[in-house]
Amino acid sequence: MVFVGASWVLAMSQHSELDIDRQNAERSRRGRTARSRGNAFEREIAKRMGAARVGQFGGKQDVANEWIAIQCKVGKSYPERLDGWLRSIPVKGDQLAALVVGDSPGAGGKSRTMIVLDLDDFVQWFGKDQPSIEQAVVKRKIQTRAK
Repeated sequence: MVFVGASWVLAMSQHSELDIDRQNAERSRRGRTARSRGNAFEREIAKRMGAARVGQFGGKQDVANEWIAIQCKVGKSYPERLDGWLRSIPVKGDQLAALVVGDSPGAGGKSRTMIVLDLDDFVQWFGKDQPSIEQAVVKRKIQTRAK
């Protein structure tokens, strides 16, 4: 049986297994890079908040301490619009700039709202900006080995 006009079948069969292996390796590398970036971001946030990283245990929380649970997201997409609104809020003295964003779902729908704060401002007000418990344990292990 001969298929007329099915030249794409011949072209697809010419792709080697090496091409597929190369594509898989590139995807794998991108995945490792994204995980590394996410892990580094979690460590930074944990340190600044005086909290511990807990995301490696499989829960929805990435960083937590006794008063806050945080899920960290980092990537190419950054909400420039929200950032612009937050930075345009005039503050006086010891005020904390906050942006509250909500939706209007219409009749019968429940409105969703969230508050957006600058991390530096938030840490100044509420954070501890000291090593996390995880980092203190690692530091102690290093000091113990050095003795």
